[in-house]
Amino acid sequence: MSRRKPPRNAQQARSSRWLLTLFALPFAGVGVGMLLLSVLPTLYDWTRMQSWQPVEATLLAASLDEHSGDSSTYSVSARYRVEGAGRVLEGQRVAISEGADNIGRFQQHLGTRLQQALARGETVRAWVNPANPADAVIDRSLRGGLLAFKMVFVLLFGGFGLGLILFTWRSPVAAIPPGKNAGSPWLARRAWADNQIRSGKRLEVAVAWVFATVWNLLAWPLAVAHLPQLWHQANRPAAAALAAFAAAGLGLLVWAVRATRDARRFGDLRLVLNPFPGAIGGDFGATLDLPTVPWRGDQRFLVTLRCVQHYRTRPAGENSTEARERTVWQTEGMPQVLPHGNGTRLRFRFAVPGGLPASEAPATEYHSWRLQVESTGSDLGLDRSFDVPVYATGEAIPGMAPDAARHPGLPPLREARLDEISDLETIPGGVRLYQPCARAWRTQAPLAVMGGAIMAMGWLAGREGAPRLFSIAFGTLGGALLVLALFGLGNSLRVELGTRGLRTERRILGLMLHWRQVPPQDIARLRLKESYTTQTSTRSTTYYRIQVELRNGQAITVADSLRGRETAEHLLRTLTGRTGYAGG
Repeated sequence: MSRRKPPRNAQQARSSRWLLTLFALPFAGVGVGMLLLSVLPTLYDWTRMQSWQPVEATLLAASLDEHSGDSSTYSVSARYRVEGAGRVLEGQRVAISEGADNIGRFQQHLGTRLQQALARGETVRAWVNPANPADAVIDRSLRGGLLAFKMVFVLLFGGFGLGLILFTWRSPVAAIPPGKNAGSPWLARRAWADNQIRSGKRLEVAVAWVFATVWNLLAWPLAVAHLPQLWHQANRPAAAALAAFAAAGLGLLVWAVRATRDARRFGDLRLVLNPFPGAIGGDFGATLDLPTVPWRGDQRFLVTLRCVQHYRTRPAGENSTEARERTVWQTEGMPQVLPHGNGTRLRFRFAVPGGLPASEAPATEYHSWRLQVESTGSDLGLDRSFDVPVYATGEAIPGMAPDAARHPGLPPLREARLDEISDLETIPGGVRLYQPCARAWRTQAPLAVMGGAIMAMGWLAGREGAPRLFSIAFGTLGGALLVLALFGLGNSLRVELGTRGLRTERRILGLMLHWRQVPPQDIARLRLKESYTTQTSTRSTTYYRIQVELRNGQAITVADSLRGRETAEHLLRTLTGRTGYAGG
């Protein structure tokens, strides 16, 4: 009996996987090798040396050595005599990092100091391991610039290599010979083939711990080594920057712990679609069982279905491209919450309009469909994202469940969202809308901490002698994020719109930034505009703003920080209904 060969496109997919893996391995090897063989040993040595005892060392030889190549590097060599445990011992280790480098002027300063001490016959301070007096070093300081320089290789090379490997092995591969299922492309993806779709929570946990570990390995040794000195020198700005850098590490650690706790609390959840797959021009229906969540009649959940376009764009003046995504279509609703054994079952259905793009395999440009399930109005803390198959089958199952997008609990939820960020009141002939400072603090505050931390990284690297380009790049990026976040936290917006036209006032911490007055005849319509999307591992949230479009083509923002298209559309309908202006 002959053995059937795998289909040709499946063979090509597997071959491509191995080729990409072989391409990525050297990058991953450089990053992981730098972390395991250089960064971690350096931190280990610095940690254990903090308990060593100071002694006076007599120099026997000292030199500053220059090594020529593509650029000159320097190293310091020395021999010295110390006394420990009643014995006179000879040592040669000068610093924690013993190789040659040109990061800053650490090697030149240390070499010059030792040569001068040798010439004058002076002793120098050394540090001896009480448990092993033969283990000694002259300079036990942690070089932040050199550590930051090495972390660039860990993050860039290791991140690129490991990320490419992860992407390669998570991408779709034929599960069933496509010749037998030419009309069912969703069966060619292992994650979908059995209609037991897992969430991306495991990926989020892995990403969270990698980021938290790498960031804290860099942040906390630098904070412990330099923060007391900066505080003693009354260098408050530098101390605050370093503290922000360490605080960002704590924030990442909290994220990792919460993601892990959430993953363990709810377990390996599986989404079951009905119809399978979700149907463009028909229904997207599903059930999700929560076996660890006892059923209660007052529980509320929110489900959001999005069609996302992934593409790449080249920023002005840049040679490289950036990955971007755009929401093509979105709807949200509330599921039925039913008892199921000792737990809870969520069941819901959406009507999906025709003409939307179907799910596609990851590529340079492609479309995907995502389902977000989250708890609302309680401390349950459920938050799961599923990559789901949606194709133009047109299949409809109206009897499965009511349309989740028409759930009676949605309008109060959207009103509550709007109340968190704005105050809307009716006035004669129109409306008055006020959006206070810090209305989007949940988004802006972490961005401010991250921006300050990145600036601190650039400043510390420059202070420790890292290449100037490193400091400029990190300082510019961190500064831009910090300014953007502080503007988001500090600005308020007051709007009056109605029969007398439009007046807006934008203030920063109560101080007028700018204002606009527009007569009613210049107003064409109100429109919705996508502002930005926040991405946290597998979860993405899109924020919108409402603009007044003028007849000359200009646009004036009258509301921002609106989470989700449905909430933004709810406010848009309210404004058009109360002012009489057209919406679009």
